[in-house]
Amino acid sequence: MPRVLLLLALVGESAAGKFGASSHRRFVLLHGSGTSAGAFTASPTAMGGKKFLDGVPRRTDAGNAAPPNWMYAAIDAGSGDGSWFDEGTMKRADVSIAAVEDAIQEFGAVGVIGHEQGATVAALIAARSALGEGIPLKFAVLCAGAMPTHKPYAELLHRMRDSGAALPGGTLHCIGGADASAEELAACFAGAEILRHDRGSAMPGESWWEETRGFPERVTGGRYWCTQHRGPWMYKARKPSSGQPSLS
Repeated sequence: MPRVLLLLALVGESAAGKFGASSHRRFVLLHGSGTSAGAFTASPTAMGGKKFLDGVPRRTDAGNAAPPNWMYAAIDAGSGDGSWFDEGTMKRADVSIAAVEDAIQEFGAVGVIGHEQGATVAALIAARSALGEGIPLKFAVLCAGAMPTHKPYAELLHRMRDSGAALPGGTLHCIGGADASAEELAACFAGAEILRHDRGSAMPGESWWEETRGFPERVTGGRYWCTQHRGPWMYKARKPSSGQPSLS
C-alpha cells in the first residue's frame, strides 16, 4: 500500500499556496471500509459523509463576527476493497496510521475525523498524539469507531486510558444506538464528549455541528460558533437556559 494517500475536496477559506491560506481550521476526514474518499464525501447514504459535512458552516452569514469556514481533506485508504486494515487481523493498520499521519502534517490539519474503520484509525492516531508518540493534534471526532482487540492497538488505547493523557481539545464520539464497542473506545479517552444520534452506524446528520456547539471550533479556541444560517453565538455568553443545544 503506498505511503502517499490521496487528498481531496478542499473547501472553505480562499485558496493561497498549495493548500490554502494559513489557518488552524483544518481537519482530515477518513472514510469507512468498502468505499473511497471521493464516494464518501459525495454520498448521503449510511456509508457516506455528505450529510455530516453539510453541517460544517461554509459561509459567514452573520458577518465578520462569525467564525471563518473550515477546510478539510478527505483521505483515501488506497486499497482495492476500500479498507484501512484487514478486519480479522488488523494487518496494514500500521501502514495506514503512518500514511495518514504524513497526510495530516502535509495538509497542516489540527484535527482528524473518521467513520467506522476510519474512526478506529483516527482513534489510534489520537492516542499516539496524546501520549507524545505521534504527530501533534488538537482534536478527534470518532463516528461508529470500534475498539480494536488486537495487540498492540488495544494496548495503546489502554495505556492512554490508564495514563489519563488526552488531546488538548479532546475527542467527540458520535454513537448511534446500542454500540458496545464504540462505548468501550470512548471510555479510553479522558474527558470524552459523546453525541448520541439515531442513524445507527452511519455518521450523524448535519445537526451535529449545532448539537455540539461547533465542537471543532469550540475546542480549538474559537470565541464564536455558528451554523449554516444562524449565529454567531459567543461561547462565554451561553447559559443553560439560553435554549441552545447541548450534548447529552
